[in-house]
Amino acid sequence: MKLYFLRHAAALDGEDDAQRPLSATGRRQARKLARALRRAGVRFDLAFSSPLVRARQTADIVLDITNEGLPLRAQVSAALLNDADAETFADWLARLPADAAHVLLVGHEPSLSARVRRLLGLARADALELAKGALACVKTTDHRSGSLKFLLTPKALGVGQGRQA
Repeated sequence: MKLYFLRHAAALDGEDDAQRPLSATGRRQARKLARALRRAGVRFDLAFSSPLVRARQTADIVLDITNEGLPLRAQVSAALLNDADAETFADWLARLPADAAHVLLVGHEPSLSARVRRLLGLARADALELAKGALACVKTTDHRSGSLKFLLTPKALGVGQGRQA
């Protein structure tokens, strides 16, 4: 199974953090990433998103492009929120169906990078950090450890971070 850890794309500032939508830059980041994944032949079997608006919007854009013709919607999961502890996430991850080959997980910092580092066995917090709109693909056979297959950043795809958070 390949797990695609995607930090939500750039979002607008706002009073209510849970309701902050993607910015124009964030929408461009998500579309550019999705097109790169589609060119690489990636189609998702399962997808999960944090309940926050910016994460759900990022997931929707990516799935609309990568799974064109094979519609798939992200399931909302609190396991992808920052306040879900590492053990809760690990238990949730272990329950994913073994027959899913490509699984999209859209969440937030700092927990998303920490979850990738844990799967890769990286102890240092600065060993891997996901920028907004960045994606880490981790191959796993046991849902507890894995190997990094690739890391895509908005900068590598030619889309900047923009001014918004």
